Amino acid sequence: MMLVDDHAGLREALRKVINLQPDLEVVAEASGGRAALQLLSRINPDVVLMDGSMPEMNGIETTRRLKQLQPKAKIIGLTLYGESIYLEEMVAVGASGYLMKSGTPENVFNAIRTVSKGGTYFDAAVSRRRKASVARGASATDELNTRELAVVKLLSNGLTNAEIAVSLDLKIPAVEANRTAAFKKLGLRSRAGLVRVAAERHWLDT
Repeated sequence: MMLVDDHAGLREALRKVINLQPDLEVVAEASGGRAALQLLSRINPDVVLMDGSMPEMNGIETTRRLKQLQPKAKIIGLTLYGESIYLEEMVAVGASGYLMKSGTPENVFNAIRTVSKGGTYFDAAVSRRRKASVARGASATDELNTRELAVVKLLSNGLTNAEIAVSLDLKIPAVEANRTAAFKKLGLRSRAGLVRVAAERHWLDT
């Protein structure tokens, strides 16, 4: 796995505790987004732990570019703060979850193992934005018609409107109409919110 953080002390601490685990190993480290992208051309880490608030290139942009280079890369966002807004944006562009830096080593190990197997991991210590909307979304899922559900499942997996149109043999305006209707029923306003619902409803990679 690879560590991406501009704080050398944190990288060292994470590396030491992770390398103590018999099934986990840090194979690369980067002090910023650009360095991480350069390293990625030479290595293929199973999991990347990514700081969300790095200078020059933040975690959102680094995640977006990294996923373009290696679509199968599994990324976990890191934060010092219990606020999820930019972490959810990282999820929206391809991350598989997020962690508090101040959490226990066990949380780190669990997150890495879960994500490496294709799962998602959202640290319970990070406050959830639009919690009420997500709760409404879970109960409103049954109200989506077949087409709306198909559209938001593909959208939550990162497809564009044009790609969804091809996949479902629809016109782009029809995709947009179904997307708008589904978002209204789910009580959502952004793709980040949709990804959260999708993770909870097990729509990702389905």
